[in-house]
Amino acid sequence: MTAPQRHVAAALAFLASATVAGIALVPDGVEYRAFGMVEGVFALLLSYLLVFRGAWERPEGATGWIAVAYGTLAGAQVMELLLPPPGMIEWIVVAGIAVTAWGAFSGGTRRRLVFSLATLALLLAVLKFSVIPVLWGRMGPAAGTAFGLGDAAEGVRRTFADYRPLRPIGQLVGFAALALWALGTRLLWPQGFVDEDAARMRVRDESEVP
Repeated sequence: MTAPQRHVAAALAFLASATVAGIALVPDGVEYRAFGMVEGVFALLLSYLLVFRGAWERPEGATGWIAVAYGTLAGAQVMELLLPPPGMIEWIVVAGIAVTAWGAFSGGTRRRLVFSLATLALLLAVLKFSVIPVLWGRMGPAAGTAFGLGDAAEGVRRTFADYRPLRPIGQLVGFAALALWALGTRLLWPQGFVDEDAARMRVRDESEVP
């Protein structure tokens, strides 16, 4: 597959990822959730980091720039999928990522960068789809119950996270979006990366030999 063909295939994978990531299967229907300012800024920084570290090919020609543009769009939608709902929890998570991102992602090989991003995605998914729903159901009575105490508890819950539940199959849709983003990233992975990483490991091993 030639470079322009890989760029077009990556752009299509990213476009499909962005489309699927916004689909939210709520209990009473289907919503489409577009990304906001926070997710967009993070996506720009992520795309710069991936190109800077060589995980994505540096864009050359129209097809290369189109692939990176769609990759940025898909990254923003994936961040919308993974970040906690608006509230104090999201603020804490975003602040933590912003403070530690450069130090965590700027060192090591491209494979380590991708592994770090996958680990971050896993932790965010656990927080949004496991921890928050459990806490939501146990933080006080439901709204409209307990002689008004439920409404007060609802206000506290909304302060921490404006949680909107999804149907169980909705998580499969999110997984499909992540898989499509990973496919697009693999298509943009520079050719010859195996030899380059192996060469780095050989140089390191030779330097450690007395």
